[in-house]
Amino acid sequence: MTGTLSHPRDFRRSVLGAALVAMATWWGFGLPYSLFSWLLDPMQLRWVLICYAWEVPVAGCLGPVLFPLLWFRAIERHWDHTFRDPGAVDPAKAAALEREILDFPLWVGFVFVVTSLAGYGAGAVQVRLFSQLPATEIFKIMALGLATGLVGGLFAFLYLESLLAPLLRRFGVLWAVVPPAGRRVPLHEKVFAGSVIITLTALVLLGTIFYSRGERVLEEQVGRRILAEAHHVAADLEQQGTARARDATWWREQVAHMELGPSGYAYLARRDGTVVAGAGGPPRLDAEGFRPSVTHAILTGAGGVAVDRVYTPRIVAFVPLGDGGERILAVVYRGDFEGELDAMLHRGLVVFLASLVLALAQGILFSRRLTRPIEEVTGLASAIARAPGGPWEPVAVRTNDEVGELATAFNQMIARLEEARTGLERRVAAATRNIATLYEMARTTTSTLEIADVLELVAEKTLTALGLERLLVLWHPPELGDVVDVYAAAAGGPGERLEIAEPVDLAGLCPGTRPTLIATARLPAALADQLPAPRLLCLPLVFKDDLLGVVLAGLAADGPTPDLELAAALASQAAAALANAGLFETVRQKEGELRKLSHLRAQAQEESLRAMSRELHDGFGQVLTVISMDLGMLERAPDLDAGALRARLRDVRDQLSRLMHEVRTMSQVLRPPMLDFGLVPTLHWFVEKFTRSARIEVRLRTPPEETRLPPPIELLLYRVAQEALTNVAKHARARHVDVELAVQDAHVTLDVADDGVGFEVDRFRRTPSLAGVGLLGMRERVAYYRGELDIRSRPNAGVRIRVAIPLDAVQSGDGGLAEVADEVETPREAPLRPSPAARPR
Repeated sequence: MTGTLSHPRDFRRSVLGAALVAMATWWGFGLPYSLFSWLLDPMQLRWVLICYAWEVPVAGCLGPVLFPLLWFRAIERHWDHTFRDPGAVDPAKAAALEREILDFPLWVGFVFVVTSLAGYGAGAVQVRLFSQLPATEIFKIMALGLATGLVGGLFAFLYLESLLAPLLRRFGVLWAVVPPAGRRVPLHEKVFAGSVIITLTALVLLGTIFYSRGERVLEEQVGRRILAEAHHVAADLEQQGTARARDATWWREQVAHMELGPSGYAYLARRDGTVVAGAGGPPRLDAEGFRPSVTHAILTGAGGVAVDRVYTPRIVAFVPLGDGGERILAVVYRGDFEGELDAMLHRGLVVFLASLVLALAQGILFSRRLTRPIEEVTGLASAIARAPGGPWEPVAVRTNDEVGELATAFNQMIARLEEARTGLERRVAAATRNIATLYEMARTTTSTLEIADVLELVAEKTLTALGLERLLVLWHPPELGDVVDVYAAAAGGPGERLEIAEPVDLAGLCPGTRPTLIATARLPAALADQLPAPRLLCLPLVFKDDLLGVVLAGLAADGPTPDLELAAALASQAAAALANAGLFETVRQKEGELRKLSHLRAQAQEESLRAMSRELHDGFGQVLTVISMDLGMLERAPDLDAGALRARLRDVRDQLSRLMHEVRTMSQVLRPPMLDFGLVPTLHWFVEKFTRSARIEVRLRTPPEETRLPPPIELLLYRVAQEALTNVAKHARARHVDVELAVQDAHVTLDVADDGVGFEVDRFRRTPSLAGVGLLGMRERVAYYRGELDIRSRPNAGVRIRVAIPLDAVQSGDGGLAEVADEVETPREAPLRPSPAARPR
C-alpha cells in the first residue's frame, strides 16, 4: 500500500502508530517484568502500578509522540515548499529535505531511549520517596528502562526506515546518480548495532532476573536459619525460665551463637510491642520502622519469617514463647549476608562482561560476514560507475544464500552489460558511418540545384552507401502532372536518362513511406528489363507527405539485405534534394515564362496600339474627313434646293451611323459590356458571334443566366474561353467545339474541347518556352486565383482545356490579375475595320 503514497502526510498515522507500538512495550513488556522480577512489598507494588498508569501516557506523549510528530510536520512543510513546482526543484533544498527524512528514524530511536531512561528514572525516584524502595531495586528499574528504550528505539528505527522508503524513491528518480544526502550509516554498523542491542538487552534482563532470584534465595535461607535459632532460644528459655531472659550477658551469648551478622540483634517482646529483654534493638517494636503488615504479622502470627523492604531490606524471624503472648524476635540485615551474593554477583558480572565481549565479537563477525559480500558488490558497482568504460571484474562471492544469488545475478548483469557495451560500440560505429554517409549525401546533393546533377549524385551515393550494383530513379518532373522520368545508374559507370512510353503508378509500385522489398514481377516491362534481379529494394522518396519518386535497386537472391534504416535516411535526404532541385527548376521555368510573357505582352500591346492607331487614322479618320468635306460643300452651296440638301444630309447621317456601329463593335471586342450582366449571357453572345465568324459548330452548356460569380472570376473565365476559341479558329482545324460552364462544390469549372488536329502537350510541358503568349497568359491568370489548368491533347485527337477556380479565391474589392491584364492586353481577334461603305468615296 505504501507504494502508492507520495506525500509525507500520508505517513502521519503510521508514524503515530509506530510511537504507540513502541510505548506499548512499556506496558506489554516492562510491566510484567516489573511484577515478576522485582522484590517489592505490596506498598511498593502499588506505587509501581501507579507510576505505570500515569507515566507511560505522559512520557509517551511528551517523547515518542510529540517530538516525532513535530519533526514530521516540519518535513511535510519542507516537502510542500521544495516540490511546490515539480518542474523547478532546487537541488539544495531537495538535499536538505532528503537528509531530514533519512535522519528522522535515527532521531526517533534516540528519543525512545532517552524517554525510556527518563521515565523509569522518574518512576524510581517516586517509588523511592513514597514507598521506601531499596537502592538495589532502583538499579533494576534503570536497567529495565535501558532495555525497553533500546528495544523500542530499535523497533522505531527499523520500522520508520522501511516505512519512509517510498518517500525517498522520488529523490532517487530525480537524482538517481547522486548519493543520498543523509548521514551515512553502513549496513554492517546497522547489523552490529541490532545484534548488540538485542544481546545487551537480553543480558541485562537475565542478569537482573538472576540477581533478584539470588536475593530471594538468600532471604529464604537466612530466614530459615535464624528461625531455627529463634526456636532454640525459645526452647532454652522455656527450660530455664523466663527469668533467664533478663540476663543481658546471656542474650549477647545467644546473639553471637545465632550468627545474626554485624548489624543483627534479638530480643523478647510482649504482644503489645514492648521490648522486655534482649541484646540490642529499640525499646518498642514500633520503633523498628517495620511496615504495618510486618508488625501485625509479628504480633499476631504463630511464628515464621517476614521480610521488611523499607529502604534497607531486613529479615525478621519471630517465635512465640509459651502461652504468655511474648515473642522472640531475631532481626538481621540482608546486606550483612550479601557477601556470598556479592561474590555471585561479581562472578555473574564477569560472566556478563565476557558474554558481552563475546556478543560484541560475534556481532562484529556476523555483521562483517553478512555485509562483506554486499560491500564487495557495492564496491564493484561503484567502480563501474566511476569507470563505465571497463574492464569490469566479476564478484568473487560464492555463498548459498541471498547474497550469493545477488552476486551471481550481478556477475550475469556484468556479462550482459559487457555484451551490450560491445554491441553498443558496434552500433555506434555503424551509426557514425551512417551519419558520415548521410552528411556526405546531404553535402553533395545540396551543393547543386541542377536536376541532372542531383540525380547523378543521389544515384552515386545510394549505390555506394548501400552496396548496390544497379538502380533506377523514377520521379515526377515538376509541373508535368503524372509524367514519370527515369534515371538509370550502375556502380562504377555513368548514368543515363531513359524514356518510357507506358504510364507508371509510383504509389502502387512502392506502397507506404518506408523502404520495402518487392518482387520483380510488379515492375512494368520497360523497367523490368533494366533491373534483371529476383528481388528489388524500393525506396520511396517522400517529402512533406508528397511522393516525389522512388528508387528501385536489384538484389541478389542470396545476397545480404541493405540496412533499411540507413536506406530510409538516404531516401529522405534524396527526396529533400529532389524537392529543392524541382523547386529550383520550377522557379527557373516560371522566370522564363514570365520573361517571355512580358516580352510577348509588350509586343502584343504595342502591335495592338499600332493597329488601333492605324485603324483610327485609316478608317475612322477618313470617314470623319469625308463627313467634314460633305458638310463644307453644303456650307458653300447655298443655292441647293431642299430635296438635294436633304439627300446630302441623309448621306452624312448614314456615314455617322455606320461609324457609330463600328465604334460599338470595337468596344465590345475590347471588353463586352454584357459582362456587367453576368458571364452566362456574355458566353452565349460570344459563342454566337464566334459561330457566325468562324463557321465552326459550338455546343455550349451553362447554368441558368441569373447565375453570378465574382466579377474577376467572370472576366478570367471569359478571357480563357475567348483565348481557347480563338486558338481553335486559328490552329485546330476543328469542326465541333464543346464548351461547358459548371458551378458546384464551391468551385467553378470551364471545359473547352475540340476535335481538331491536337498537339504534343508533353513537349510544351517540358519546354514551356515553346508555348505562345495565349497559353502562358492563361496559365498565369489561373494560377493567380489558386486555380488549376489542365490541358490534354494528342496529335489528331483534339485538345481539351479544363479550368477550375475556387469561388473563395477573390477577396473583397480585389480586381485581381484578370482586370490588370485586361487593361493592357488587346484580344487577339481579327482586326476591326470600317465597312467599305464607310470609307471615303
